[in-house]
Amino acid sequence: MRALTLGSLLFMGMMLHAQSSDDIRATQQALKEKGFDPGDVDGKNGPKTHAALREFQKKQNLDEDGKLGPQTRDALGVKPGSASTNMKESGANLKSGYGGGAKDIGHGTKEMAHDVGSGHPIEGAKDIGKGVGHGVEKMGAGSGHAIVNAAKGVKNGVTGDHKDTSK
Repeated sequence: MRALTLGSLLFMGMMLHAQSSDDIRATQQALKEKGFDPGDVDGKNGPKTHAALREFQKKQNLDEDGKLGPQTRDALGVKPGSASTNMKESGANLKSGYGGGAKDIGHGTKEMAHDVGSGHPIEGAKDIGKGVGHGVEKMGAGSGHAIVNAAKGVKNGVTGDHKDTSK
């Protein structure tokens, strides 16, 4: 129980640093304009984006953590996405997480049926267990991302000072 709770806290702590794809895209574009190479402006926080962000932070005498915190955001001139964008991201997170999770559960069920039909019920039980485990893991990750983006959307909606970047 303690490991589960500690793991959950660690996961949620990591999720608090998650950025929407619009935020990442704006960050990548700002880095390029300032002479840093984040790779393609694709909205994905990959190794090149992370390295370019750390390099920018170093040159600006900021904490070199590779994250888009408030000080780094201000130095780059990047504003957070709008409430509408955040809510759309939240919906996409749920759709992706639950869709992928359901596919994994379905695959495990199919494998179980094959194994049981072939006279291997223990292998079938293992397959359904793996399918459910992987499926629930994807659903949990999708829910975690959705919660973070929904919270950002609520914050941006309440403060009302962010433009809609989804258009």
